[in-house]
Amino acid sequence: MATGPSDSTEQPIDTYTRLAHLLHTPPADREALLDRVYEELLTHESRAYAAGWSDALTEAEARRTRGRRA
Repeated sequence: MATGPSDSTEQPIDTYTRLAHLLHTPPADREALLDRVYEELLTHESRAYAAGWSDALTEAEARRTRGRRA
């Protein structure tokens, strides 16, 4: 099963659109479809995780800034 990043430069409109496209495009075989869906989910999960860290760091910095002003 593929676990690395996608070589595709295509940027999907959103995750649901991309997954719908994958599920409606006939794959070479079942394993190929599962690999592609798994890769999309990993990409989405990685982006969500990174966004969460970014949000957490921003909030921590805001708290530190508020603490210095008080």
